[in-house]
Amino acid sequence: MAIPGWLAALAVGLLAGAVSGLVGIGGGAIMVPFLYSFLAHPELCGVDIPVASQAVVAHASSLLVIVPISIRGAWLYHRAGLVEWRAVWRMGIASVGTAVLGARVAVAAPGPLLKVAFGIFLLVIATRLLIGERPTESKSDWAENHMHTGRALAGGAAVGFFSALLGVGGGLVAIPVLIYGLHLPIRKVSGTSLALITFTALTGVVAYAVSGWAASNGAGALAYFHLPAALALAVGALVAVPVGTGLQLRMPTQALRVLFAIVFLVLAARIIMVNLLNLLGR
Repeated sequence: MAIPGWLAALAVGLLAGAVSGLVGIGGGAIMVPFLYSFLAHPELCGVDIPVASQAVVAHASSLLVIVPISIRGAWLYHRAGLVEWRAVWRMGIASVGTAVLGARVAVAAPGPLLKVAFGIFLLVIATRLLIGERPTESKSDWAENHMHTGRALAGGAAVGFFSALLGVGGGLVAIPVLIYGLHLPIRKVSGTSLALITFTALTGVVAYAVSGWAASNGAGALAYFHLPAALALAVGALVAVPVGTGLQLRMPTQALRVLFAIVFLVLAARIIMVNLLNLLGR
């Protein structure tokens, strides 16, 4: 990998880590678009990857980086008492099987139409965060009334599927589920999301490794991973995660709601635009 490629991946990793710690989305929403462009330029990434495989490699490599990012962020929030582990275990268990399914679907068919629908889902959630009714903020109320195991399992299944399918860790799905499905106090959302992402990202990595082994004709389990790019991204991200978590711990609750909404609006607009263009171009 060329030196400009290392520097670009390191810079994107710094940004992804800071956003991950701040919002709890794993950083894939930043890394995947970068990897799409990065892998399309052999002079930067150091290898000529077929166009048909670039999206899969981008998703798999992003998930590989998200594993250490999520572990680091979840640990920082756990030390502050801001991870709701009861939700994590229930949703994490449900996410395992669907993450494997999502990885298989991603390898077989990228599915831009599905991504457009997902972008619309994010727009709806962002609107609710900006103008809708506030979720319950009381820790005691949540502990007594809002541990709906069925909702946690269903939400975890959705998180696992979209995590592996889109290579984004699952936080984009986990955050709405935690806020509106389980009514988790918003102060705990980022940390709980990152802890859950550890489950989904690790499962997705294993699924991509198995698929790569089966499809590589001898190249092995690393066929779908660009290890130099993943290493550079991970170094930058791990340095920046504490910056994001530290900032989030000092933000007022209403500011967090607005932050989540803005992130969802920006990402939804990009997802819809890019994938609509892909559909229209076919």
